[in-house]
Amino acid sequence: MGADVLFICHTQYQAMVSVVKVLCAPEGFRADFWLSAALPARAQLAARLQEAGLAGHTFLPQDNTEQYPSLENTSLLMRRTMAFKHAAAAGFPLRLGEYREICIYNDWNSAGRYLQDRGVAYVLGEDTYNNLDHPNHWIDDQAAEPDFARRQLTGAGYLFWGAYRGVTAVEVARPETVAYYPGKLREFDVFARLKTLDAAGRAALRRVFAGEEIPPVNPDSCLFLSRGYYADREVFCQADQDRLCRYIVEKYAAGRQLFIKTHPRDETDYKALFPDAVVLNRFMPAELLDYCFDVRFGRAIGFGTNAVRNLRCADELIDIQDINLADFRTPPPEQEKG
Repeated sequence: MGADVLFICHTQYQAMVSVVKVLCAPEGFRADFWLSAALPARAQLAARLQEAGLAGHTFLPQDNTEQYPSLENTSLLMRRTMAFKHAAAAGFPLRLGEYREICIYNDWNSAGRYLQDRGVAYVLGEDTYNNLDHPNHWIDDQAAEPDFARRQLTGAGYLFWGAYRGVTAVEVARPETVAYYPGKLREFDVFARLKTLDAAGRAALRRVFAGEEIPPVNPDSCLFLSRGYYADREVFCQADQDRLCRYIVEKYAAGRQLFIKTHPRDETDYKALFPDAVVLNRFMPAELLDYCFDVRFGRAIGFGTNAVRNLRCADELIDIQDINLADFRTPPPEQEKG
């Protein structure tokens, strides 16, 4: 018997949302997971998903532009023929018709192109919490293209962010706040579902995404939610990121018990940078701190991250606004002429 749903995940957050859906599903529900090459530590995550009995099959394809090229300028028939060939080489799932539903959380990538080349219907899951609650210039700019209506009607060329004609539903946490895709919006509030999980469900999420418990937290503690500023090329080198993080900690966490939770893409050695800090598992979605652990931080700080805005397990939230990244960028040395 095949799985009911195929989840295509590009981030740990998207994988967490998918696991919550499995935990809240009726008995007998089966899911397969396609874990993108963009997802850090995906092999370990796949192993934990299967060990926990949450995934039937896990696909770990080499889904990059070299393995799966864009076929936009070819005919629909040729696209479907070539899509199957390229997908087999890249390790993409091939028997897509066996799934009752396919859910992808962002489709502006090789996985989304593959689904559209195959002419497959899919659900667009919520990429990040409430990400469509406000105007989205990607959606607006795409819809303003002169050939948008023709491409949407005929399926010629790629359309992303939910505009592809085969998108059967767009999942959002609060449909009443979203102006896009009337008639296709489907409500799924992951935080509301997390609140309903029993102890076994919360423990399953900890095993899959955290793998460890959190040491005792003092009332004067500070949780620093950092990001991969260097990994995302917002600063020029690791030394820039180190200097930025030291500045933030010295200004907002001095004298406090320091906990650090950072983005999975960030490879900064925070234990070397802050020897006295408790460094949490970087592959764990920060959202689980609110629902799967019995912790309460005195303060939580973050710069340029939605995680601190959504956090509930801290008495004080500081969404830092007064930093200019240009002040922390070291210009690369000039190349000698000759």
